Amino acid sequence: MTTTAPATGRVFQVRYGPERPARYDEPWPNNLGLTGSGQVVVTATTVTFTGGQEAGDAKRRAFAMDDIANVGFNAERNVIVVRDIHDDREVYVWMASNEDARALMEILPKTTTSEFIERERQYQKFREHLKALAPRPRVTPTLIGMNVVLFGVMLAFGAGMSTLDTRVHLLFGANYGPLTWNGQEWRLLASAFIHFGVVHLAFNMFALYNGGRLIESLFGSARFASIYLLSALAGSVVSGWWDATRMSAGASGAVFGVYGALLAFFARRPGDVPREVLKSVGMGAGSLLLYSLTFGAALNLLPNSPRVDNSAHIGGLLAGAVSGYLLARPFEPAARAVARPWRVTAVVAGVCAALVVLASFVKA
Repeated sequence: MTTTAPATGRVFQVRYGPERPARYDEPWPNNLGLTGSGQVVVTATTVTFTGGQEAGDAKRRAFAMDDIANVGFNAERNVIVVRDIHDDREVYVWMASNEDARALMEILPKTTTSEFIERERQYQKFREHLKALAPRPRVTPTLIGMNVVLFGVMLAFGAGMSTLDTRVHLLFGANYGPLTWNGQEWRLLASAFIHFGVVHLAFNMFALYNGGRLIESLFGSARFASIYLLSALAGSVVSGWWDATRMSAGASGAVFGVYGALLAFFARRPGDVPREVLKSVGMGAGSLLLYSLTFGAALNLLPNSPRVDNSAHIGGLLAGAVSGYLLARPFEPAARAVARPWRVTAVVAGVCAALVVLASFVKA
């Protein structure tokens, strides 16, 4: 439905689109925080978005008509994206009808900038490379499945849904210094696949699912698996080095590692990923890591609260960042046509050698 407001111009009823892209290879569609239903008020000089969540500064919801460019239009879905030429503001709206969508498009400027054309080219290239190099990540769901299945088996053996059962967790490989460092080194890796309760499992698997798919796509399945296992191993070794008397377990060291590898890839290959993906995904990964470390440190200061093994988190993060930086390759099919397993072997050997040296200082 379209109405005409005598004092303010033409008013269109709309619904606001998502605040985040549905996929990593899509441009950021709506960064003003507007959600739900609202209105687009159009005058000769401005286009103003109202209603919805009404988030942020009201001035950011008003676009000068002369500053609008690179307008997007999907006629099949009645979707319009309005962008400002001078900053990063974008608003994604569903129009009430195709008639409304075409009417608004007639009013909006038709300018397209060279910068926007280059941005779209980058996204198209990124989409093509994702499709060619990693149509479906395999390692990430496999790792999640292994953790979930093992948790179910442990429940059958008597482990609690939300409580620690020392007997069962030690049986399945929890990292406990007096056992690990006296002939049972297999616990260093086995402990990364068991969890102390369903909340512990759910948090780690959600983080792995949320970031693992993109990270596996960027590195390739074999290198991603290597980074994950090296980070898991590093987390366990650093945990034992820091406190050889504690019992620890969980995939968080490995998860920290793959997020560290993601940031390392962005640092080494920034031109291979669209700028908006670098910004949004990089900030999201950094915020998650910082929040988790801060939250864990705060919990450890509280009496009678669950202990969080931040040493394992930091160990996994460092191993993932180092191995990720060394294993990052150009995100292009031509650059990956020739396999270089020697590089993976060298990185694995180097990280493991460093961990062996660190482990030599552990006293259990």
